[in-house]
Amino acid sequence: MMRNMAPPTKWGEVRITIPKEAHEAVANFFMERGSNGIVYGNAGEKEGFEVIKAYFPYSFMIEAQSISRYLMAIREFFPGVCPSAIKIRFITEKDWMTRWRSFFNASQPGRRIMVKPPWITLKPRDMIIIDIEPGMAFGTGTHPTTRLCLRALEKALTGVYDLPLRGNRTPHSVLDVGMGSGILSIAAAKLGARHVMGIDVDQRAIDNARENIRINRLRGKVRMRKTTISQIGEQFDLIVANIDAKTMVEMKFSLMDRVAAGGTLILSGVLEGEVELVRKLFPDGPFTVVEVSQEDDWACLVLKRA
Repeated sequence: MMRNMAPPTKWGEVRITIPKEAHEAVANFFMERGSNGIVYGNAGEKEGFEVIKAYFPYSFMIEAQSISRYLMAIREFFPGVCPSAIKIRFITEKDWMTRWRSFFNASQPGRRIMVKPPWITLKPRDMIIIDIEPGMAFGTGTHPTTRLCLRALEKALTGVYDLPLRGNRTPHSVLDVGMGSGILSIAAAKLGARHVMGIDVDQRAIDNARENIRINRLRGKVRMRKTTISQIGEQFDLIVANIDAKTMVEMKFSLMDRVAAGGTLILSGVLEGEVELVRKLFPDGPFTVVEVSQEDDWACLVLKRA
């Protein structure tokens, strides 16, 4: 969701190449400093890195020195961050709108799921269409972690993962942990889940999700709460969490406790090298890994609870 303000005549574009595991921290930094939209891109042959572009209205433009100080501060956690690799340029309102829209086209991350921005009109037969308003880096379906989650959700909500354990048991209740733009909650509702709840600790994410839920005409079908999973008392047939591995470690017991018997847990936001770490968080017996999928350097794990 774009911020409500009179359109400026000039925009600033900040471009940085960062380690993939730092993308959430850097995106949050830009959002807190007034960015109206953030886009991720491939860093080419630089393995383990991605390009992040943040757009600012001219009057809110961030200084390169401020960005550099922040990158220096997080190098302890993300050693590959390079404070000197900051590129800034200014573009006109017309060019910005053209450039911004060019980033977002219709995509098909799943067999029947198609994600598109609201300004594109498509009515393909037998497809589930999800409209997402780009902006604020809360998830537009273009990042590999979101795409992996959407594919896993589609399988889970059509019964594919239920065959090994409990027969024909399609999930009816879904919890989306860290809902961001609401794209996964919207997908779950459109795939047939009867009860969907999305939670996030960021009010801006809740506001962004609310707008996307309105655009997709799902008001009343997706509940939203500004809270943490530890404050949720009920259990769910399916939980999807597109979060980083560090956060998974912190909330692993809450994640395990909220999955109903025979339920499914979808975990993404995991780098390829972190898969084994995440596997060990959920011991064999109570949980069985039924699928590990991968796109670029990112992975998604699907687990079933006995």
